[in-house]
Amino acid sequence: MLRSFLQVLAFFCTLFLGITANAADNATYVSQSVPTVLTSGEVRAVSVTMRNTGTTVWTPAGEYKLGSQAPQDTFTWGDNRVYMAPGEAIPVNGQKTFTFNITAPSAPGTYTFQWRMVHDGIAWFGAQSPAVSITVQPRPALDSQFVSQSVPTSLTPGQTASVSVTMRNTGTNVWTAAGQYRLGSQAPQDTFTWGDSRVYMVSGEAIAPNAQKTFTFTITAPATAGVYTFQWKMLQEYVAWFGAQSPAVSITVSQPAVTLCPGESGILDGTSNVGPALQRCINVTPPGGTLELPAGTYGIGTLVSINKPFTLRTQGLAGSTTNCEGLGNACAVLKALPTFSASTGGFIAAEATSNVTFDHLVLDGNRVARLGTAAASNCASGVPGANIWGFNARMSDCASCRFTNSVSKNTLCGTALEFRGNDGTLVNNVFRSNGQNSQPGMWADGLTIHASDRALVDRNAFIDNSDVALILGSGRQAVVTNNSITQPGQVTFAGLMLDNFNNSFPGDFTGAIVTGNTINCSSARNCHFGINLGPHAWYSGNNILGGSVYGNTVVSARQGINVDGAGTAAAPLLLYGNTVTSPSPGSASFLCGTHATSALNINTADSVVNRNGDTAPMTSFEWHDCP
Repeated sequence: MLRSFLQVLAFFCTLFLGITANAADNATYVSQSVPTVLTSGEVRAVSVTMRNTGTTVWTPAGEYKLGSQAPQDTFTWGDNRVYMAPGEAIPVNGQKTFTFNITAPSAPGTYTFQWRMVHDGIAWFGAQSPAVSITVQPRPALDSQFVSQSVPTSLTPGQTASVSVTMRNTGTNVWTAAGQYRLGSQAPQDTFTWGDSRVYMVSGEAIAPNAQKTFTFTITAPATAGVYTFQWKMLQEYVAWFGAQSPAVSITVSQPAVTLCPGESGILDGTSNVGPALQRCINVTPPGGTLELPAGTYGIGTLVSINKPFTLRTQGLAGSTTNCEGLGNACAVLKALPTFSASTGGFIAAEATSNVTFDHLVLDGNRVARLGTAAASNCASGVPGANIWGFNARMSDCASCRFTNSVSKNTLCGTALEFRGNDGTLVNNVFRSNGQNSQPGMWADGLTIHASDRALVDRNAFIDNSDVALILGSGRQAVVTNNSITQPGQVTFAGLMLDNFNNSFPGDFTGAIVTGNTINCSSARNCHFGINLGPHAWYSGNNILGGSVYGNTVVSARQGINVDGAGTAAAPLLLYGNTVTSPSPGSASFLCGTHATSALNINTADSVVNRNGDTAPMTSFEWHDCP
């Protein structure tokens, strides 16, 4: 009898201890992320977070799990338990986020989503998550769900890469190639950013409802550095786009660093400042040496200066007689950054030296991007000399220096190239779209030669410059020949000019020859003067001396050829055999107002001209102070 009583007592003690142990499990609800609308059979990731407010540690070995409710142990959402990760342990006061996939029931309707912690095999415990009513809608014919993608986040310009995008068919239609089901580009829709706007299914392939399709394809990065968006979506061609987009991925397209000289490299993307590295390469190259630059776009944010005999050219183009515009992308481009703002007379300069050669280079002033900067404000101020803020380049006090086979374009103001130094060679270059004529102070010459005895200026092309396309201030025995000046898009004050820059001393062109040059101002008459000889049309001062100007052609200028302030009795201007076609009919508009015009005007009161027997009709208007 006593034995039986002790057995009963032991049973109740064990039962009491078990109840006490179970009471140590407790949980409170923290948060959840749950959709309120799904389609039949749709798979969606959800999360439920619970906090351990008991005295036991939750572990997977201890059979702690999240269990379904409403009703308890329901398989409504695909499974009735969510497991902890192996080795995981949630301490007292810690919290656990259960992230898992649910699958919507196949039958449309409203269903309850609710969960609670369970110590499996022992007891349910703690608070339930709030009940969420999820509306399950009928599955549409066309629908898709993003599953995954594999995409790089960085590429180099033109680089190819294999990518993949996986989509699940959550509609009722079967996707087939014959049905024209495809993956289409987004951001923006139908973009060709990555090489094509469609990725096709394989012939004979069929993706049934609930199945998924991985599109694996090759993309090609854009040629221009920048940040681009990669995003795709399903469509049935000519029917509809449908379903979810893939998450947008930002892919940075940037140039890899390129070696410029031993120990120096730069990123040739046109936005990184390569100026300091380029300067260091120049500094370590011995006098008389050559630095050959790999093709690419060099952002220049600080002045690059040369003060010794030196050659700077694009790699691999020594001996080429085709200029950089003809070679396309084969040349090194030195491009002023918007941050470049200095009164240095350009972002590259050769000064107080000799035998410097710039060959097969593109100098880009990046005018549009620099509007609104301090440099542009200085240009527009009208203060004398302020246009030095806007130059592209200068070769100053540079004897026997050469600028060949190159391009200088998009100057902010002032000039694309200022040149000073005897025996200069400026051959086979392009000076394009420099300055802006319509905005005061933003004007720019194409080529400004202050003084260069025996200069050779040959076979250059000047297109749409805005002050004077080609202007010389002095050049004894200079040869200016076979240059082409055209103004299809903007006005210029003069196509070609012999001047003295309003100096107290005359511009000396004794023995200089200007021949075989063509100035075409277009039907819009975009030149105030086709050829202007002498300074008086713009300002008073000493006459220029000498010069032979013959065999040139001017087309459609407002004033064809004008001479005012050219020649003296001792050094007359020789002017003959030039052709002027389509001159302005009688008068035209200039900055000084409407002025009478002609094909050829020589102000004989201010000029001494030897016409060498030329009998072409002329007028004798005075052109003073009328730029």
